[in-house]
Amino acid sequence: MVRVTINTFGYDHGAPEESSDITLDIRRHVLATDQIPEAEQRTGLDPDIANTILSTAGVQRLVGKTAMLAVALLEDVADARARLVKIAVGDARGALWSVAIAEEIARVLRVNEIETEVVHREIQVRRTGA
Repeated sequence: MVRVTINTFGYDHGAPEESSDITLDIRRHVLATDQIPEAEQRTGLDPDIANTILSTAGVQRLVGKTAMLAVALLEDVADARARLVKIAVGDARGALWSVAIAEEIARVLRVNEIETEVVHREIQVRRTGA
């Protein structure tokens, strides 16, 4: 059973359709797109792009703290059938920073055996795993 869903989106395309337990607005915390090679034609699923984003100061701390908060929220729900945490991660376009950060949060949760689904709204990709 999926216990955490992470949705990425671009604020330029509108706010997320659903409410979330945790929403990360990372528009102010990003490098300029021109500092990422060929960024306009790539996404945060590209390993080179993801590595650049994830090595930016503060990003790993943000990932770790978000994963810890999701776990804490899961543990605080008394009814096991209702244990679902929704996370939204947004940047301007919804293709680079939000995607890489969401995938890393999902990786951390999966390492801790929490089934997590990631949906990238602007690039139409869905990934599930534990």
